[in-house]
Amino acid sequence: MFNYMNNLYIAKEMYNAGKGKLQGNEDLAKLFDEFGYSEEMMKVVGGVETAGAALLALSIFSKKFNQAGALLIEGVMLGAIYSHLKAGHGYDATKNARNILALNTTSLLTSFKKDK
Repeated sequence: MFNYMNNLYIAKEMYNAGKGKLQGNEDLAKLFDEFGYSEEMMKVVGGVETAGAALLALSIFSKKFNQAGALLIEGVMLGAIYSHLKAGHGYDATKNARNILALNTTSLLTSFKKDK
């Protein structure tokens, strides 16, 4: 149950992050431009974030949903950390992505645990 609550928290955060990107938020578009990415790439990232969120929300039904969603989010969070550091935003700018990555990694690893 704890893992599912963790997944719902991550799903909420990723849905909120992805929604702005899919809607073409101007501030996010400027940030992606600063990273060197196009607005189309921003929308792809937003789509991956919302797909990962949906899969994690469905993880109560199957570990496969958990694993697929967590893998999508792992990639996005690693990309976010890399992009912030590459853009010179510093380590502090990666705090949220690092926190989500840690929670998500815990979720992913827990999903491989065999049920008794």
